[in-house]
Amino acid sequence: MKSHHAQDLTPGQHALLETALLQRQRGLEQELQAQLGTQGRVEHAREQLLQDADGEQAHAADREVDLARSDANLDALRHVNEALQRLRRPDYGLCSDCGAAIAFERLQANPEALRCIACQASEESRHSVSAPKL
Repeated sequence: MKSHHAQDLTPGQHALLETALLQRQRGLEQELQAQLGTQGRVEHAREQLLQDADGEQAHAADREVDLARSDANLDALRHVNEALQRLRRPDYGLCSDCGAAIAFERLQANPEALRCIACQASEESRHSVSAPKL
């Protein structure tokens, strides 16, 4: 069990983080709603393009990009919702790996952060894939 104590966020800091998360949540929900709202228009455009094979290929590519964007937004929304739940717990702001307090500046920049900077860097280096050099 981790022996560190929860980061002592002031009520003002807590409110700032909660406001930032709620704003991000609303923005993502609005973007997802807008994407879902355009599907009807997308389907109509698809029907118009069915006669043109090149147009259909372009539409399929556009549709794939839209789906990837929706998936990314859903994933981001899940992270925001999880952070809002953690914010209500006393262990919010503690690194999930080492248990140390995550710097308020890091939480302000990324309220969904699960790790301190050192542990996040270590996590990223473990999971990074070497890109081929050009």
